[in-house]
Amino acid sequence: MSGKRASLRYTDAHCHAHEIPEGELAAYQDEFEVVLAVSDDLESSLRTVALAKKFKHIKASVGVHPWSLEETNVEEQLRGLERLVAESEVVCIGEIGLDRAFTPHTIEKQLVVFRRLLQLAKDYDLPVNLHAAKTWKQVLDEVSAHGIKRALFHWYSGPPEVLTEISARRYLISINPTVKANKKHLGVAKQAPLQILTFESDGPYVYRGMALKPTLIPETLKLIARVRNLDIQELAATANENLFRFLGI
Repeated sequence: MSGKRASLRYTDAHCHAHEIPEGELAAYQDEFEVVLAVSDDLESSLRTVALAKKFKHIKASVGVHPWSLEETNVEEQLRGLERLVAESEVVCIGEIGLDRAFTPHTIEKQLVVFRRLLQLAKDYDLPVNLHAAKTWKQVLDEVSAHGIKRALFHWYSGPPEVLTEISARRYLISINPTVKANKKHLGVAKQAPLQILTFESDGPYVYRGMALKPTLIPETLKLIARVRNLDIQELAATANENLFRFLGI
């Protein structure tokens, strides 16, 4: 998938498709060329892989979310994911990362799991889809130290200096519909270089009463195109190509 599409469709760089009814997922294929479906644990990873087999526009990303470690048997989860990556059509490792904002009490366990999954991504030359709440610099350092070539920082709202380093390493960030309510996230969307920009829903997460879903992405693109004085078709095409390059498709 390279070059400009004759009929542009959208992409979603980070969506929890395993939590969305199949009928709704099927409807997205009319408007979306790719929905990158991230996972929270082994169970949801299995569901995500099954969805990717069923729907051409769903691409499977498997992993263990830092919020999922409270009662998790880490070794069982990691062994299962290793088998899944070896045996299935997995295009990405995620959602993985670190979180000092909501689950700081498990940070040491998070770090162990994160490093194992970064090594798995490295071993299979897969990109990573990252969660980095109040750990933007630490996550960037870990990803860089593991020699990861393709990384996407989802819902980026970190400091400008880390954004600069992300850009220098040719990693990506994703912007979601919360730019309507979150000034910091909107500021990132205004300033980030176009070559690192993608768009996501993080659906079906609910943020400040806003039910996030892929169908909000066109509206989000329209807002960012307006505030940056860009053509929406060109912005969408650039974001799509960034994600296609990230996934190697």
